[in-house]
Amino acid sequence: MNPLPRILAGAIAGALALSALPAHAGGEAGRLALRDLGGKFVGYTTKPAANGSADVTNGMFVQYMLPVERKHPYPLVLIHGGGGQGTDWLQTPDGRDGWADYFVADGWDVYVVDRPGHGRSQSNAGCGEGKVGTANSGFISKLATSDAAVWPGGAPTPTNPAVLGWTASGATAPYCGDVLAAEKISALLDEIGPSILVAHSAGGGSTFRVPDRNPKNVVGIVAFEGVGSNPVAPGFNNAPALITTWKTQPALPAGFTAQKVGNCPMQGGTPAKLVNYAKVSITLVGSNYGFKNMPPLVPGITEPQDILKCAAESWKQAGVDTNYVYLPDRGLKGGGHFAMAQTDSAAYAKVFIALATDIEKKAKK
Repeated sequence: MNPLPRILAGAIAGALALSALPAHAGGEAGRLALRDLGGKFVGYTTKPAANGSADVTNGMFVQYMLPVERKHPYPLVLIHGGGGQGTDWLQTPDGRDGWADYFVADGWDVYVVDRPGHGRSQSNAGCGEGKVGTANSGFISKLATSDAAVWPGGAPTPTNPAVLGWTASGATAPYCGDVLAAEKISALLDEIGPSILVAHSAGGGSTFRVPDRNPKNVVGIVAFEGVGSNPVAPGFNNAPALITTWKTQPALPAGFTAQKVGNCPMQGGTPAKLVNYAKVSITLVGSNYGFKNMPPLVPGITEPQDILKCAAESWKQAGVDTNYVYLPDRGLKGGGHFAMAQTDSAAYAKVFIALATDIEKKAKK
């Protein structure tokens, strides 16, 4: 199937949604010289259907941009947040180059995924509650909290044109879950080889699961305010901690629960090590206003810096090379959870390039 009609349709829809914003020519990241550009579906499943046909479900759409001059040995796989889609990485809501352009301009092979149930990937009635939802700007505006000077069109209110443009890409189909998304991301890595995963927000829920499925093909993870950043903390609705579903040495005791060190969920006693994460480098990244208007990810911890500092310590305790980067310490102040949409998004892209390069250097040693 030729992917270009789908890509063009997405571009036209995005242009219409952004018509209330100032026009930009693009090209801010520089000239992109590509050896290949395209899209494909990976990891889909089939089952027999009527009259000798087959039902095809749960494919994950992947768009790829491969520079002529490849300067980095590992591809970047960009994994979007909840309610969004891969277009979050491709363009800002006022039409400037997205982070994907900056990564490609720096010489990275880039793969942009739409998690199952989002964007160009399939969903089906068996996923979630099988209900079609609504893309609403209220929660998006809260997550976009940032200084008015760095958000396109001023303060990110629910009626701000850039907030509406960002919301236009919101998923309305039922999500098939983080476990399935991790399976599909792993299938992509089986095709392209060892890679660095760059995750945003709820995309962390699938991303952090991938190394346990496919340790040989995950070089590292850069997670921008990702869900699941603390493997020891309980999940949503008090779901079991992620670490309880992964291979550890020694095995965790039955009924494992985290112990509090201050307010930080940690392992108690002799900590178990995460076997399939021993060679994975993880960088957790926080912004000035990130998490401020989100439900508490860790009970008792409300400051974003403390949430991710705590998470980094939990990974380290489990034997994983982990560090935490607070973006204001890199000179990026006033920004929030959707930094890739802000007017200063280019400066953020450069920091994320540096963080991915740091992981690349560690892997070469």
